[in-house]
Amino acid sequence: MAEKAPQSSYMKLLSNTIVFAIGSFSSKVLVLLLIPIYTNYLTTSELGTTDILTQIANWLMPIVSLTIAEAIIRFGLDKAYDKRKVFTLGNIVCVGGLAVFAVLLAIVSMTGIASRYIGGYSIILYIYVFTSSMKTLYSTFVRAMEEVKLFAFNGILTTFFTLFWTAMFYMVLPKGFLGEQSGILKYLLAIILSDFISIVFLTYKAKLWKYIEIGRLDKDLLHTMLQYSVPLIPAQLLWLITNSSDSFMTTHYLGSHYNGILSATYKIPNLVATVYMMFGQAWNMSAITENESKDRDKFYENVFDFNQSLLYILAAGCMLIIQPLTKIMIGQDFQSCVKYSPILIYSTIFSCFTTFMGSIYLATKETKKSLFTSLISGIVNVGLNMILIPTIKLYGPPISTVAAYMTVFIIRTFDSRKLVPFRIDFVKMIINNVIIAAMMFICVFQTDLIHHLWLYAIVFILFSAVVVLNLRSMSSLFYKFLPKTIADKVSELSTIKLILIFVGMLAFGGLDILTKGYLVYAAIFAGFCYAISTRNNKLTLITTLALPISMIFRQGILAPLIMLAVLCTISAYFYKTKTTAIACGASAYLLLLYAFFWVTVFISCLAVMFSAFLFRKQIFNRINKYVYGSKKSSETEDDI
Repeated sequence: MAEKAPQSSYMKLLSNTIVFAIGSFSSKVLVLLLIPIYTNYLTTSELGTTDILTQIANWLMPIVSLTIAEAIIRFGLDKAYDKRKVFTLGNIVCVGGLAVFAVLLAIVSMTGIASRYIGGYSIILYIYVFTSSMKTLYSTFVRAMEEVKLFAFNGILTTFFTLFWTAMFYMVLPKGFLGEQSGILKYLLAIILSDFISIVFLTYKAKLWKYIEIGRLDKDLLHTMLQYSVPLIPAQLLWLITNSSDSFMTTHYLGSHYNGILSATYKIPNLVATVYMMFGQAWNMSAITENESKDRDKFYENVFDFNQSLLYILAAGCMLIIQPLTKIMIGQDFQSCVKYSPILIYSTIFSCFTTFMGSIYLATKETKKSLFTSLISGIVNVGLNMILIPTIKLYGPPISTVAAYMTVFIIRTFDSRKLVPFRIDFVKMIINNVIIAAMMFICVFQTDLIHHLWLYAIVFILFSAVVVLNLRSMSSLFYKFLPKTIADKVSELSTIKLILIFVGMLAFGGLDILTKGYLVYAAIFAGFCYAISTRNNKLTLITTLALPISMIFRQGILAPLIMLAVLCTISAYFYKTKTTAIACGASAYLLLLYAFFWVTVFISCLAVMFSAFLFRKQIFNRINKYVYGSKKSSETEDDI
């Protein structure tokens, strides 16, 4: 029995990470879908104004809400506190802050000060802040209830309605239905409506009204929650300063052209940070729920060891492919960013380490220490930018970012472990950092490794060394993170076989880059032919989808859609099933979507809404079974 508890902790962390990844993925897709709408229907001036307004809102929300959502997740997950009292106090604090903000905004608007920055958008900005703050509060409480699937589904739902309202306002409804020059108003209104729908949905599905108690307030708990959340206000603002100072100071010292290159520099390093962010949300929950467990220190030790091994391999892998990847992903005018990206890739290691250590402050309620370390980060980053940018230009921001995160990590490493004394393998950390730093220097000072193969060979050897050093730490947690049957098969492989598999995958990836993707196309199509000949339904489905998806990144959208239609037709001929017939119809629909994109999107949205209304009982039953399990689905059937 002693081994079972830790096992469930690791599995819970993994399952939550997967769910948060699904929820986060929808927002990433949304950004891609909204870019063509905004860039075609908003002027550059309007787009700039919307960016300023949303930045102002992002700065205001922590102040207005007193970051009470952070207290909601911390005390809501803690079994020592009543969730009803926690949620009630969270609502009171948030609504109270919004009421004070309304009064102050009215005063500022009457004095004319606000018009310099927000023009005539005071009211819509207030509504934007109101709905965003309440949505954050409600979705965070759903996480505190440990309804992570509902949280992820809500993210997908919000994404859908943001896209729907944006398409409606800009492309379907008459251009002047909100008045002339209403592009900015439509932008904000689409987000407000989707956030409002999210609030209503969460309230209904999680029955959040049952968690609000109108009566005597628990003043002691209120004081405790505010003591926890208020120090996080300047901490969040300071991290905003740290993250945005590079851009502002580059523009100030060097101009917008250099800032554009810096923006491109962040694209590939952000891939590592994005992957970690999905884990970070799940880890914060685990850090809180495991704070009082007997195996807490060992749990932290194992997860941090796995975490750092994964980050080292990811960072080293990015260093290995950063130059060919930049040639594929980044435009010709921004190719010089390849000189600075390796430094930022290195900085993501310490950025993620800092986030991990920060979770200890949240779990142990020592948020004042988070404020202190965030202040140090801001001072180091801004101070070094002022010194380095005028002297070494675009090398300055990446170096100052590394220095800021490294400084905070060192402080938090020694300080946070006074609260949770888990062991860190510093020898392993130093060796890995030296190897990855060597890779970084080679990539920075030789930006054309493809024509210097002996240097590329050294980078590859260094990468292999990182994999060898960290493979054992990662494989040791397969029993905890994966189902036992899969973990057994992986663990049966020797280290040499795992390395050979990994090297083989890298070699295949390198050949794919050299052949511009045709090697992958040929391999997937061969798999499709094999699946058809052996009547392997699952493999047929996987290869039918995999081939068009792999083509999208290099061939645009039309060629993959035609390929999908061809593969579906072949499948329909050999299988002659209803499923493949539907697949053929879907592929034809996608071709129509490509030809008449926005007309099809609008008709599809109407069809989805109409179908959702007709089949609402069946849909809600499905959602209940997915979110709550089969036990609660029968209880809510009569309420729909």
